[in-house]
Amino acid sequence: MFHDSFPGNLFAALRCSQFIKQFFPKIKIAFGGGYCNTELRSLNDPRIFDFVDFISLDDGEGPLLKIVEYLNGNVGKDELERTFILENHLVVYKNKTPNTIYHHRDLPAPDYSGLPFDKYLSFLDVVNPMHRMWTDYRWNKLTISHGCYWKQCTFCDVNLDYISNYQITTAVDLANKIEQIIEQTGITGFHFVDEAAPPKILRALSEELILRKLKITWWTNIRFEKTFSLELCELMAKSGCIAVTGGLEVASDRLLAKMKKGVDVGQVARVTNNFSKHNILVHAYLMFGFPTETEQETIDSLEIVRQLFEQNCIQSAYWHQFTTTIHSPIGKNPQDFGIKITGPIFKGFAENDLFHEDPTGANHPKYSKGLNKALNSYLNKSGFEKEMQDWFEFSVPATSHSKDLIEKSLV
Repeated sequence: MFHDSFPGNLFAALRCSQFIKQFFPKIKIAFGGGYCNTELRSLNDPRIFDFVDFISLDDGEGPLLKIVEYLNGNVGKDELERTFILENHLVVYKNKTPNTIYHHRDLPAPDYSGLPFDKYLSFLDVVNPMHRMWTDYRWNKLTISHGCYWKQCTFCDVNLDYISNYQITTAVDLANKIEQIIEQTGITGFHFVDEAAPPKILRALSEELILRKLKITWWTNIRFEKTFSLELCELMAKSGCIAVTGGLEVASDRLLAKMKKGVDVGQVARVTNNFSKHNILVHAYLMFGFPTETEQETIDSLEIVRQLFEQNCIQSAYWHQFTTTIHSPIGKNPQDFGIKITGPIFKGFAENDLFHEDPTGANHPKYSKGLNKALNSYLNKSGFEKEMQDWFEFSVPATSHSKDLIEKSLV
């Protein structure tokens, strides 16, 4: 079974499947995970089944067990759940209801036994410190909570199960799983792969790890909310937290409100500063090209990013150009965000990224080179004295922010 979370994994998964089909044709192959959940929900192109036998949607435990029961001859095809198969050369979605649902608190610890960790390659393809953590180290993967407790961001897949279905467990249960995984793998590094790890549970887990004197190194994704006080960040650091990632997105209070992020620039500055004071690396996801974003807002966002780096509130970041997706509130109601969807025409396979026209916003793509050039310099702790104009090959407005905006927000 391949769990391909991102589109970039699809080609490799297909090549692996092609090899298995050619040399081990009796082995059955199932796809699931993030890519399938977001892009293949309307699948009707049969060609993918030259490589795969089953494609499941949403949480995989129930569908996978039904697939195993089917392959063992214990149930028929119509007992399959949330699973695409090929039937009479047509793509058919089998979804017996009620579904078999496993609550997050009832799931066992992931089983990594038997994996040849000594044969895993370590990749270092970029100097970005957080990207290096993703690719250059070994991390046990574990989920603190299923889904997102906020689930309001207008650019996010808030209607899909992996976001909307929020479930939690206890700190004791998590610590028990951590101990089991360490015993299996001998690895004490953990990446908690939450959409947004809840502050309340992170506090409880940190206290439990300290109580058990369980020495681990861990990092996770969060929302930059005020609950992350200086005291909580200190507790997390004592328990082994070395890094957090979070969405700053567009550093503009107007656009953050339009996104329903539930944070503002000043709050982000204070929270990131709390982490940094305890030597927890902070990586910020940055976005440009949000609907109705003006040239001035893009330049002002870059100035905010400059100041956050200069004040050592963040140490790592990455720009993403905004793309409308079909399952997000923006994709479902583009008129509410001042844009018009122009395509693409669905051709039977993947359906997620949409083309849009933004009549009131700037010409967003042309800013990509300058934004990344500036960010690369800030990552290397240089270029803070440069004007915004210095990063771009075309005329841009001066920032409307004062040079000490972030510094003042930290007082």
